Amino acid sequence: MQYLTIPQIALDLGIPRRTVQNYAKEGFLPAIRRFHEGLNRYVVEFNTYHTWKIEKFSGVKKGNISKYTLTDKELSLEELKEEAQIWLEWCKTGKLTGKPLAKRTVEIYDIYFKLYLSRLKKYPTKPIISVNNLRDVLGSFRPEQFSTKRNVYDAIMSFSKYLIEKELQEVAVRVKMKELKPRRFIPAKKTSLTEAQLNKLYASINDSKVSAYAKLLNKVIVCFLVNTGLRASEFCNLKLADVNLEEKRIYVWLGKGNKNRIVGISNDLYEILLEYLKARLNINSNYDNFFLSNIKAPFNVAALGKKITRLTEKAGLKDLSPHSFRRSFVTINAAKGRPLNHLRIACGHADISTTQSYCMTSVDEVVEAMREW
Repeated sequence: MQYLTIPQIALDLGIPRRTVQNYAKEGFLPAIRRFHEGLNRYVVEFNTYHTWKIEKFSGVKKGNISKYTLTDKELSLEELKEEAQIWLEWCKTGKLTGKPLAKRTVEIYDIYFKLYLSRLKKYPTKPIISVNNLRDVLGSFRPEQFSTKRNVYDAIMSFSKYLIEKELQEVAVRVKMKELKPRRFIPAKKTSLTEAQLNKLYASINDSKVSAYAKLLNKVIVCFLVNTGLRASEFCNLKLADVNLEEKRIYVWLGKGNKNRIVGISNDLYEILLEYLKARLNINSNYDNFFLSNIKAPFNVAALGKKITRLTEKAGLKDLSPHSFRRSFVTINAAKGRPLNHLRIACGHADISTTQSYCMTSVDEVVEAMREW
């Protein structure tokens, strides 16, 4: 009976010997131990190896033993993670697409690339960035988790583009992966607040038994989000120097798509911002963020989301997020007759159809309005 050694298999597969050794140790490769020259060595029976390679190992290089060919250069998991760090740097600097990606976009890519790796099977097919693995990972999420699936897909497709640039992947692989682009078939859950619900939320905040700063902070967060339409990431990144109360302007730097814009401050928002700023400047902090939490630290998107959930659920309102307030900004102001194009510019939308989609006017509101026509 003929046996193959670890070096022979590594040469045939075109991957490091250590990787093959680990396959054998973990039981992924059906190897047996043989005592040779005073050492225990792994060997694999010839026919067993060929059966394993066809059934378990995807994308194999042409070597001395096999007739199968590899389309992508093989990268170990460790090498893949090292390449991922370079890829993220390319995204930040614009080396990948010619335009630097927003900080939040790069963070999302990093998060969902790691999620992709964590969702791989115990013994994923090779190469790791492949059609089979992407199909398995996307299929591991529930149908209603469309946003998660889409973020994973976008991150992997961006990384795939990087691999092609580095000649570590064939273009044909990326073309096939494009066919796996998630499609939404469960309608997106869009939520916003009516003015009545906002008043209920403010009343709940006023009745809460918390410190004076915490109560003021809760009020200013709600008022700020619903009067400016800023995204959660833009709220978190806002600095003291970005808010000009004298000119009633808020400067939003490097928002979505790395775009800058200026937002006006309404009279209602001005009063509460003035009160908050006095309290904020009394805080001895090394941070220059405009908004500081109860523990005197800047907000991140996750912390802001949790804060909104706690405040709204306490007021008896459910399924609301920071983005709900952005939709409320558009819906409430559109109902008051504010020009949609003004709202588009305030929100930083490239297309007015996006702004229109933010209007959550109900049928009852339309019927009530029509009675006055």
